[in-house]
Amino acid sequence: MQDHTKLLVWQRARALVVNTHEAASTFPSGTVPGLRAQLMRATMSISANIAEGAAKSSRRDFARYLEIAAGSASEAEHHMTIAGDLGVIGSPVAGRLIDRIIEVRRMLYGLRRALLARDGEARSERPSPAADP
Repeated sequence: MQDHTKLLVWQRARALVVNTHEAASTFPSGTVPGLRAQLMRATMSISANIAEGAAKSSRRDFARYLEIAAGSASEAEHHMTIAGDLGVIGSPVAGRLIDRIIEVRRMLYGLRRALLARDGEARSERPSPAADP
């Protein structure tokens, strides 16, 4: 178990939520019902899954939550792309936010790989049950 607030990826995901909220607050009312809510849910899910996973007792469990967070990042990227395509968020703003989403997703996959690699190293260091002491 670790403090999620010290993870750079969580800090970036948290900032992404704030930046997305600021951009989505400019949506004209009644435009594309549900898009703003879906976009906010997807971005909030990224940081929430990082936090939840960091509280798990095993690296493998944490890695699973990071994978879920990466899926939410892909969903957020989709919603942001649509918002840009429809003009409810200006293209330059949507492009910058998409770049940040992609950065967070890459960080998630990197952290996940590192966790699973360390988990594999820990297993390989243990003697196998068939080994003679």
